[in-house]
Amino acid sequence: MRSEDRKQLIKLDLLESLALSQRALARIIESVTQCIEASPPLAKQVAENLDIIAKYQQVLTRKITGIQISEKHTGTPAQPWVNPRAKVHSKSPSSSKVR
Repeated sequence: MRSEDRKQLIKLDLLESLALSQRALARIIESVTQCIEASPPLAKQVAENLDIIAKYQQVLTRKITGIQISEKHTGTPAQPWVNPRAKVHSKSPSSSKVR
């Protein structure tokens, strides 16, 4: 077996393992949900642990595939920037007509 083929098979095996791990985490989250509702401190601890596991899996995925998985950012988006030279006006009467 060629070295490149072997590397691809190893990567595939690792990615399959990560997928199994993700499914296991989903099952854990579902089973722990009832306990979490009764105990806010437990909820915080479980959330922290799951965050650590997710970050670890992201690092593994990045190292195996070279694909960067960006983190989700939350917040209020800024107003869109419009180039005045583009002559785009948000309140012009002709812009509201469908052509």
